Amino acid sequence: MANHALSYQLRPSRSGLPPTTLARAHPEQVRRTARLSLALLLAACVHEPVEWGNVSYRQSQLGDPDTRSGVMSANMPVIAGIGATCIGSIRTAGNASELFRVWWSSRSDSNVVLWMQRSGDQGRTWQAPVEVESRDRGRRACDRPAPGIFYDPSSGYVHLVYFIEASDGAGVFFAHSMDQGGMFHSPVPVVYGNSPSSASVAAHGDSVVVVFEDPNSTRPTIGIVLSHVTGHIFDQRAQVTPDDVLAIAPWVAVDHNRIRVWWKTPDDSVGRAERVGYRDGIWR
Repeated sequence: MANHALSYQLRPSRSGLPPTTLARAHPEQVRRTARLSLALLLAACVHEPVEWGNVSYRQSQLGDPDTRSGVMSANMPVIAGIGATCIGSIRTAGNASELFRVWWSSRSDSNVVLWMQRSGDQGRTWQAPVEVESRDRGRRACDRPAPGIFYDPSSGYVHLVYFIEASDGAGVFFAHSMDQGGMFHSPVPVVYGNSPSSASVAAHGDSVVVVFEDPNSTRPTIGIVLSHVTGHIFDQRAQVTPDDVLAIAPWVAVDHNRIRVWWKTPDDSVGRAERVGYRDGIWR
């Protein structure tokens, strides 16, 4: 035991003290350092923003993204100076009285613009489109993840998440409107990374949750960021899926402090893409 403690103390020190000085340290100091390290590790675990339950699986079903409907692509507007509408990118959100749709349109240079429209009659007629995002410089045209959209009827807020390759950095961004899509606040970065990433958003009052394919992970992994200030700042972040779970194309729901995240299984993993994974969590 004495030899073990001595070998530990003789390791190079950041303090700059000679090894012989450290060797005279009492073994109790070694134990105290070990206890401190363990306490810091436990504190880090306690301060994870979400307490996650176990991972579960089910088969894909009607209603899972990205289910299509005729109302999504009916009466798409013709916008001056814009080329093709990326039909596969159209996503909708709403309730019995309000419907919103968001989509990418490709320019002649293969960069894209993000648009949103509102309908007050469940898609029979649409208001003029609102330009949400035009900074893309990725030249991928329509070959990109669809945006995510969430509408909160109690507040009238519309929340969007999407991946672009802007001149100041590629990544997933969040934008929201507080007047039913009339005007959008400046986009807020969710995560930077060069790999095109699918993302989803949900909200309850001022609490906003965004999940996304981690663009910086070497394995298909789902990340999460959380905000209690309507997405103006995302000051909490974590990993949804364990390291041994492969996951893509996430979507999310939030009810007060309860979160559920779903994801699809990559084609090359066990169970293939017909299997949907999900995990429940409590937002601390």
